Amino acid sequence: MKISDIRRIDIYGEEIKSASDFHDIISEITYIVGYGRNLDALYDELTESNDLIVIHHTDLLKKNLGEDAEKIFEVFDDALKENDALTIIYR
Repeated sequence: MKISDIRRIDIYGEEIKSASDFHDIISEITYIVGYGRNLDALYDELTESNDLIVIHHTDLLKKNLGEDAEKIFEVFDDALKENDALTIIYR
C-alpha cells in the first residue's frame, strides 16, 4: 500500500439529520458499489478499508441521530479493532 492509495473521507455531522442521511452520505463520498445502506454493510466496508475517516461535529451527529449515532460509532470502533489500516478521527 502506498500513501497515495489512502483516501481521506470527511463526514460532517451537522449535515446529517437521520440514519438515512448518513447512509446517503456514505454512499456518495465513498463510491461503494452496491453499498447495502445498513450497519452490517458499513462494518464490512470499514474492515476492508485503508482510509482516513474524519468525522466532524460528532456532538451534532449524536444530537441529530441519538441512539442511531451510538450504533454508528460502535460500528466504527469495532472496525478499528479489526483493521489496523483504518484510521478514524472524531472531532
